[in-house]
Amino acid sequence: MQLLVGPEPDMRWNAFVEEVVELATTLGVRMAVGLGAFPAPVPHTRPVRLASTSTDAELAGRIGFVAGDIEVPANIEAALELGFQAAGIPAIGLWARVPHYVAALPYPAASSALVGGLATVAELSLDPTSLDTAADVARRRVDDLIANSTEHQAMVSQLESTVDTSEGNPLDLGEIPSGDEIAAELQRFLRNQE
Repeated sequence: MQLLVGPEPDMRWNAFVEEVVELATTLGVRMAVGLGAFPAPVPHTRPVRLASTSTDAELAGRIGFVAGDIEVPANIEAALELGFQAAGIPAIGLWARVPHYVAALPYPAASSALVGGLATVAELSLDPTSLDTAADVARRRVDDLIANSTEHQAMVSQLESTVDTSEGNPLDLGEIPSGDEIAAELQRFLRNQE
């Protein structure tokens, strides 16, 4: 495993991408994985969810994805993905969504989620135990800070409600049937119709 760590370049992205892709090709890199985080309207009381960008649907499918295009301000990782794609190297970026109100603090829960995503995508065995322990400590600290402010408690409660509705189980359904089960039920229904 090769790691590239450092600050994002401020200029000459094309030259930087060419150099990194050339180095990756020389080293025989078979897959490129970028890791990052961004502040998001999510509560610290829910598991960290990952977003991903990828030039390879099969690779992105390892962690689940919704196919589509998006136009947003990008970073060097997006440029690297395109450079790797041109060189025939599958690439994916994994992004942890960090609660916006703790974005300036260390947030080990995001690191743990990224390690888990990396392990899944790259089919590695990685142990996030120390990160999970640090995440528990950080969560208790944030809980203590939030407990001292009714305004912050209300904000977290609203974020929980929004996330639970949009990402959880908004209809409060039990186990969702499989596609085959739905098709079988539809066929039974249609057979009983005149």
